Amino acid sequence: MGGICFLWCYDIVKYLLFKGLLESRGIDPLVFLFFDMITVPGFIMGCARLVNSLTGRVMAWPKVLFWGIMVLVNTLLPYVYAAIAGGPQFDTAAWVVFWVIVLLLLTNLIRTIRAGLIAEKQ
Repeated sequence: MGGICFLWCYDIVKYLLFKGLLESRGIDPLVFLFFDMITVPGFIMGCARLVNSLTGRVMAWPKVLFWGIMVLVNTLLPYVYAAIAGGPQFDTAAWVVFWVIVLLLLTNLIRTIRAGLIAEKQ
């Protein structure tokens, strides 16, 4: 519960700091805050379950895949909204940064799962 409260406070600070920037890009800051806050419990639970799935004696691939996707979706949802809502305002550089973030998140998820497999084999 502490992690959820911390991330909610972080989301509120982020909202206060970037409200004007979001509005200038055609993104409703309250909708972004809503998506950012509703994804926190799923992100926290998904991270905990993903780590547990990866560190168990027998790695259950369906569980690893499910919780990995859960973490990814809860991480990306607010930013997907921002990309869609601010789409006409996004220039090429913004789209490049967005897709680089998505690829880095996917790469990290795959790397984490692979490291778990290697540790399991040893």
